[in-house]
Amino acid sequence: MAKTLYQLLNIPESADDEQIHRAFKDIERHLLKREDDAGIDTLNRTREAFVILSDANRRIAYDRKLAASRLPQDLSPPATINRHPVSPWLQRVAIAALLLFPIGSWLYHDHQQTKQQAELERIQNDKAIEAAELLKNQREQALRENQQISAQYQDEQAAKRAEMELRLRQQQLDDARILTEQQLQNQASGLDLMEKRLNTDARAQEQNIAERQAELQYQKPAMAMALQEQKDQHLALQRQRSLKQHDENIASINSLRAARLKAYDRDHGNGGIMTSNPAVDP
Repeated sequence: MAKTLYQLLNIPESADDEQIHRAFKDIERHLLKREDDAGIDTLNRTREAFVILSDANRRIAYDRKLAASRLPQDLSPPATINRHPVSPWLQRVAIAALLLFPIGSWLYHDHQQTKQQAELERIQNDKAIEAAELLKNQREQALRENQQISAQYQDEQAAKRAEMELRLRQQQLDDARILTEQQLQNQASGLDLMEKRLNTDARAQEQNIAERQAELQYQKPAMAMALQEQKDQHLALQRQRSLKQHDENIASINSLRAARLKAYDRDHGNGGIMTSNPAVDP
């Protein structure tokens, strides 16, 4: 025997609209998880049952049809009906009942339609509230994701800036070191050039003295001796001056080199960058 619409929704035949709606939602939520043909067929029949029972007129028609199907098949009306006289009072009551029945039926149908409209509005409001909550949650999720992306981007930018600052600082240190080494090389080259000039001057003076000595060999012995003494004195004095000047230059250069190395070690040891220009400052 086929199930009735009430049996499909698992509700009694006296259930109201709220019970019908709640039962249909529970069954629909359960059947939507199934993907087999039987589940889909059951869901379709359940929806048809809900459509019929949620409409007052269609539900009354179905209840009448259901009641008629439950009558015995061999039940038949009597062949004859005994007619008895009806009193006028009963006739008036029957006429009043017939007049009041359409009004009552209309009031009942109007009440059922009002309840159905209120139920539909409540369902629509529930759906609107659920949609608003879903939209709110989606916006909050998007906002949290945007905040996380923004924080990650700021961290990456800060790391890049720190890396660039570190590279710039290292480049400044390398430039300062290269400049200091070049200055030390230039100073050493200057010292070598000065020493060569001193040696060249000394050899030139010795050569001049030798030439004059050769010229004086043809002069008188006394003059030759005087010139020799003068030459020896002048050469000794010149050598003393040259050696003294050389020693002073060497000491000055060594002092300058030591001061610059000490300043370079102090600046680089403290992690600072030299602000002076070694090529210009003495």
